[in-house]
Amino acid sequence: MIRRALLAVFALAAVAATPTALHEVRPGETLTMIAALTLGDAALWPALYRANRDQIRDPARLYPGQKLEIPALSPAEREELRRQAKVLRPQ
Repeated sequence: MIRRALLAVFALAAVAATPTALHEVRPGETLTMIAALTLGDAALWPALYRANRDQIRDPARLYPGQKLEIPALSPAEREELRRQAKVLRPQ
């Protein structure tokens, strides 16, 4: 029982310690395109915007060469972001 609990704690720590991936923006890419490529779902673009607010003032404007952090998302975070994406649409 204790061993199982310790294994679960170590597994969570390993996930939390996983470094965030980076994506270098290419000409013509949008947040929705990058979300589809890196997160597997275009509707998760708000996660990219939030994780990179220091670089992105307007979610509809990206610049080639920008290096964007790709956050790790839990299933619950993914569902919430999908709901938000229906309301917030980049131009």
